[in-house]
Amino acid sequence: MSLRAPAAFVAVALCGCHGCHDSHPYVPYTIGPAEAAATVRTDAGPGSAASAPTPDAGEASAFTGTDATPAPPSTTRWPIQRLVLDAPQGLVFVSAVVRDVDGDGNDDAFALARPAEGNDPGVLAFYRGQPGAAPLAPSATFPPPGDLARSASCTPVDRLVLVGPYAVLAELGAQCPLHATTSPDRWVAIVSASGATPRVRLAMTVADPPGAPALSVDGDTSDRDGDGLPDVALRVTLEGGGAPLEPGPRVSATFAWLDRPAGLSRDQGATEASFAALASSAASLATRAADAPSVPAFVTQVRALWRAVCPDGGSPRIVGVAGAGAVPCGAARALEQAGLAEVHAYVTMGDPLHAALALDGTPAASASRAAAEARRWIETLAPTANARLVRPVLAVPVVPKGHEPSWGSLAFETSGKLLVRTRAGVVRVDPDEGDEGAADDVPAWRPAVVSPDGATRWVEAYDPCDGLALRATFASGDDMRDLALPVPPPMGARCAGSRGALARVIPIAWGPGGLEAIVGDGPVIITADLEHAVPLAGLLGQPGTLGAPLSPDGKTLVVPTSAGLLVRSPDRTRLLRAPELDGTYADQRDCTVSNEASHVACVHAGRAWVGAWD
Repeated sequence: MSLRAPAAFVAVALCGCHGCHDSHPYVPYTIGPAEAAATVRTDAGPGSAASAPTPDAGEASAFTGTDATPAPPSTTRWPIQRLVLDAPQGLVFVSAVVRDVDGDGNDDAFALARPAEGNDPGVLAFYRGQPGAAPLAPSATFPPPGDLARSASCTPVDRLVLVGPYAVLAELGAQCPLHATTSPDRWVAIVSASGATPRVRLAMTVADPPGAPALSVDGDTSDRDGDGLPDVALRVTLEGGGAPLEPGPRVSATFAWLDRPAGLSRDQGATEASFAALASSAASLATRAADAPSVPAFVTQVRALWRAVCPDGGSPRIVGVAGAGAVPCGAARALEQAGLAEVHAYVTMGDPLHAALALDGTPAASASRAAAEARRWIETLAPTANARLVRPVLAVPVVPKGHEPSWGSLAFETSGKLLVRTRAGVVRVDPDEGDEGAADDVPAWRPAVVSPDGATRWVEAYDPCDGLALRATFASGDDMRDLALPVPPPMGARCAGSRGALARVIPIAWGPGGLEAIVGDGPVIITADLEHAVPLAGLLGQPGTLGAPLSPDGKTLVVPTSAGLLVRSPDRTRLLRAPELDGTYADQRDCTVSNEASHVACVHAGRAWVGAWD
């Protein structure tokens, strides 16, 4: 049985436990036997993420700008063009733009200046031009917020770009790629000198978690609505990312504000159009066999862009916007279309499991007409089969409480009989006849998911609410280990909680080759040493565990999805359905399957049932 991995995954991850940050090296590798290996694809050939087209809403030409002139080292008085500029007290120049920005016929200047030593981010200074060559002192200075990160290990950021006849984009702060900071890292501002007094038209602070895709901001102050007044637009771009996910492609979205008498007014249509263009590109790629493998990484990066910028994403990296308030995106429809494109791409690749999981990871699509069409796509690879029998089980299964991953309370025997773990012991059930009796010869199995040597326990999988990746925590005695997983966080409700939000977990097997599981919407394998996690490309054929979603011979897997109970055997994949189960498939738990996939049993609302399919 093969579970195809996506061609590339995107961005990730804060390492460390719930707020602690460690780094884990990323080394692509193959695990397990040659005939059923879990692999990471690192190719950049046709159809890979590296070759995917990356639209940026058709507005790239509006965000070109003119870069500032770098200053000579340690300059405090700077003759530049027809001006002589004096740096603010105690600072040296970094760069400057000289232009008549107030329309009085005299050249003016915007300049960045910072201390010659230390990690102070410096200031943006404005110099109003005057006739003559006398040195000019700053007419106004614009310091960034005082809470920017100032670690000596960070790299300074000093960027100045002319973004219109009267305005510049200034970016001050630092990049701290090796560790997390408790404060924003960068300040980005559009400053205009078109009036009597220079002013900040729009400003924001940006946080850059370690391992996150690089976030860049470009500006434009052209007249977008034709009323003769300069408006403000930002293009926010994400690109790359860190382990354990593969670096993602470049994606961009435009955020615009129109100049109105009452102040800047948000042009939400520009943002919605940007995300719609990205979704349209993903949908186009998804239908072509050569390009479909690039779509999952592309869609993941689009979602990362939405989380990074939009407060409705739950973990925005743009953490403060002055002059315009928050940046609501309103791109639900486009995000739904992007998710459905990912489903279509997996169908094009012939991977019904990932397709069904991707559909479940697109919350807005669950009740839409488009979702019904997506389920039909999946059915071309996994035909539906209707149950000939669904029988409730009288024995009450023990359903573990709490947040720890656990083995299920149901298991099939090689004989085809169903075992149910109850508080009184194990009960044996005949799936066809319905007879139930004590299975005194079968000891109750432990629900805890532990390593083969019993020394390590899987404590939890969770979303740390950083917008990057899900994580897993393991305990070995008093030692706790936290590991980033190659699974992006789920879409939907805001992530909240002092310890993050728990993630869905379906453990599959834990043996010498590592821990196989579905976490969130992603099949993964975690190496036996708990040092690495990669997408699961194929079951390793490790010994099964009672309570696993596997058949007794370990060859068949069952996964509950909104499209039905997806059962994958070596020779075929099917979606099992029954009228009695309609509307509950995604809520089933502790599912298990018999050899030959003739019977499946699950727990729903605390009660077990078993069904028979031809």
